[in-house]
Amino acid sequence: MPNFFSAFTSEVFRPIATLIIPGAIGISTWFVALLWSFANLKSLVAENHTETGFVLLLAMIFAGLMFEDAGSHWESWLDSRADKKNKVHIRQWHEYLRTAFKADPIGRRYLRTLVLKLKFELGVAFSMLSAVLGLVWLAYLGLPSKIAFISGCVCAGFAAWCLLEACQTHNVLGAIRAELLKEIRIIGS
Repeated sequence: MPNFFSAFTSEVFRPIATLIIPGAIGISTWFVALLWSFANLKSLVAENHTETGFVLLLAMIFAGLMFEDAGSHWESWLDSRADKKNKVHIRQWHEYLRTAFKADPIGRRYLRTLVLKLKFELGVAFSMLSAVLGLVWLAYLGLPSKIAFISGCVCAGFAAWCLLEACQTHNVLGAIRAELLKEIRIIGS
């Protein structure tokens, strides 16, 4: 009997968490605004579900890549900020990149999990900002201002929260990389 959960390996889950979800968040309000603005587009979408789904998937991936790129710039800024504090952050990061492990320490799996979390946090933060801009357009088109304001505040709150969480995740990543550069013990049974 096939294992249903085998489909959710990191090779599948990573792009969903770092590209598809942020991309969907980021384009959602824009897509609704486009449908509100153009009646012909709305009828075209209603008549062509499969094609619309395919185009939306491509738009989500494209937007997700843009949000991931913005997140990478934010991560570089966090690296610079951390290096100004302790003067070894970037040096340790480069040393870690040049390290080949004979045995895979448990910390590397944890590190991979945290990197995925960081990418997700940064992608969602920037996608929420995009959604806020789409809400501004929706408010212009007639979305009640109270709904637009509350929704915008929720999106902005999520963006701020994700950026703060990303800062914390980045700090933990730096500490784990520093630990992994130390001697690794292999204990036999």
